[in-house]
Amino acid sequence: MEKVEEKHKRMLERYAESQDILDKYSVMPNKRSDYMSILRRITSENATDVRRPKQPLVLKRISDSVIEAYLSFKDNLALREEYINYYGDIRLGKILEDLDRLAGAVAYKHASDANGNLAPIIFVTAAVDRIDLKATVSPNRNYRLTGTVTYVGFSSMEIYIQLQAVPEPGESSDPDPNLVARFTMVGRDKYTGKSSQVNPLLLEDEDQRRLAKVSEQIKEHKKEEAERNLLKRAPSVEERLVIHQLWLETNKYQDSMYELHSMLPSDMVWLDKTSMESVNVCFPSERNVHNKIFGGYLMRLAHELSFANGSVFTRARPSYVSLDDFSFKKPVNIGSILRLTSQVVYSEPENKTFQ
Repeated sequence: MEKVEEKHKRMLERYAESQDILDKYSVMPNKRSDYMSILRRITSENATDVRRPKQPLVLKRISDSVIEAYLSFKDNLALREEYINYYGDIRLGKILEDLDRLAGAVAYKHASDANGNLAPIIFVTAAVDRIDLKATVSPNRNYRLTGTVTYVGFSSMEIYIQLQAVPEPGESSDPDPNLVARFTMVGRDKYTGKSSQVNPLLLEDEDQRRLAKVSEQIKEHKKEEAERNLLKRAPSVEERLVIHQLWLETNKYQDSMYELHSMLPSDMVWLDKTSMESVNVCFPSERNVHNKIFGGYLMRLAHELSFANGSVFTRARPSYVSLDDFSFKKPVNIGSILRLTSQVVYSEPENKTFQ
């Protein structure tokens, strides 16, 4: 009994320590501040902010920027209530907010000077490369989120995050992750808005070099995909053949009048009938420290809309295997009226999967 109490006490101490670190490098503002103070900060920050000189770059180890956060669903019923959905499971959209919050904290910690002080750099989430859900997240377990820098460029860095169940007595001390994600963060000079160099990364062993190599390969793959964008390059011969075949298949169910759909078999649906939209007013409560709408909140809105669309499309409850990349093109201002559009673009009925 005493060993269990000691273990629980150590867990609470680690939780308190992680919260202190998250607060220090937080991407979210102090919720006690009122909206008028936000407006005053927005209008006067450039005029009153004293420019802090950027300190010399510091060679950081991967371990220097590791941050842990805990989601104690089993021990904290109030927290569980915030995350639970109507099926009694954990809302993945809420987890997405935590992932983005942690990625930002890791980026700011890595960019801090030798004394741990914040650098005059603003970090934004440029992209979420991929999120893989490897196992269900249970409301009856406690979980640990761990964020790590795995690659650093000139002004960008890749953050690797994993969600693991906190081991119960008799379980492995290092269980397989329930979820893994990769975030790309980009740093901008706080005063000029230009790219700002971040601290380089010291790789100490072969495992760390392997992680960095994987991140470099992902970066190169993204560059290649960008070059194949239809705005830059025409479809390949193979792609043209696929498009032509799809057009021929469509004509089987198309009336002679242009764009007039005829009846489809019961197991088919027109692509343009799978679209769904939502409209959201962006309130100050969802802001980040830069007084823009928090990226994690936008990810949650997108995820929940896609879940609703998938539910209507399948007439069942869909489950997620992975989430492909999120790309943030422009910041969203407080007060914006945001319209999100979702559409099913691909399906494999034989595998019961769709995108």
